[in-house]
Amino acid sequence: MDLLQPDKLVHLFIFLVFVFLLIRGFRKEGTPRVIVRNAIAIALTLGITVGGITEVMQGTIVAMRTGSPYDFLANVTGCLLGWAVFSLFKRKLT
Repeated sequence: MDLLQPDKLVHLFIFLVFVFLLIRGFRKEGTPRVIVRNAIAIALTLGITVGGITEVMQGTIVAMRTGSPYDFLANVTGCLLGWAVFSLFKRKLT
């Protein structure tokens, strides 16, 4: 199955870290309250959008590359797991 290839795990890991760090950064002191309150929604929206745009650009603009719906699915899964990991550890992080 295409979803279990090593490159999909790399996509998943990269977006997991990306969203985790976005949420953590948005919740830091000094950040406007509206961003702190909506940190998860903003991070997930940015992560999923970047994941989608990356795949579209690979399929249309970048020579010798192809966009893949499975890569996008791995990106989205990584975003959701980043949120889950943050939720599990947020008491320790804040």
